[in-house]
Amino acid sequence: MKGYSENYWAKRAKQYNKTNWVKNNSFIDAFIGMIPNNHYPNILEVGIGTGAVAEKVSERIGPLTGIDISQEMIDKINHDGITPIVANAHNLPFEDESFELIYMRNVIHYIDDPKKVFSEIYRCLKPGGQFLFSQVVPPDDSISKEYDWLVGRDIHYPTKREILGLFSSFHSVKQDDFVLEKQSIMNWLNNTCQNEDEKATIIERHRATSGAYRLLSNYEDASGDILVDIKHLMILAQK
Repeated sequence: MKGYSENYWAKRAKQYNKTNWVKNNSFIDAFIGMIPNNHYPNILEVGIGTGAVAEKVSERIGPLTGIDISQEMIDKINHDGITPIVANAHNLPFEDESFELIYMRNVIHYIDDPKKVFSEIYRCLKPGGQFLFSQVVPPDDSISKEYDWLVGRDIHYPTKREILGLFSSFHSVKQDDFVLEKQSIMNWLNNTCQNEDEKATIIERHRATSGAYRLLSNYEDASGDILVDIKHLMILAQK
């Protein structure tokens, strides 16, 4: 996945739940709230991480299977309603038409071939099955290049237009935005950076951003931290 080593994900697993957005209840509630009913005998999460969303889905809807490429992330999950499996989203280890509901949150910026992953998800969904999706996106497509530069790490955060293009095989596409307001850049960096040099570079870039980004993100530089609004695109689609 985008050249990230197993060691990188092992380190991320230790701090993952400390990143503000991961366990934000308002965000999780809005995401799960897009699911139209509670009748899904077979559920799959792609990129389950440490199971923050899966725990709520299991409690509100029912038991589920979750896959992640990181053994260390999977090892953080201890819940009777979750069956975690180490697997690659590019090659889901399931039969065709296995699930009534598949969901994925903030994964595709780490994926080498999003089209392949969406094809696998489509394959594994039953006819009429639902695919619930969420992804952090630039506050506006027009500043996509600047947004990638701010984050660094050779990551491309897909634009809204790019994401909607991945849903060409689906129908009944419903979309909504969820904005996490006043998010701490330092919280994100302290729990995701591999070294202090990387952290310093990303902070410097944020302080050198354009007026357009500052306006669109409600940028605030205060008390040694930078606070910005983070936009998440949420989509519910049907096979």
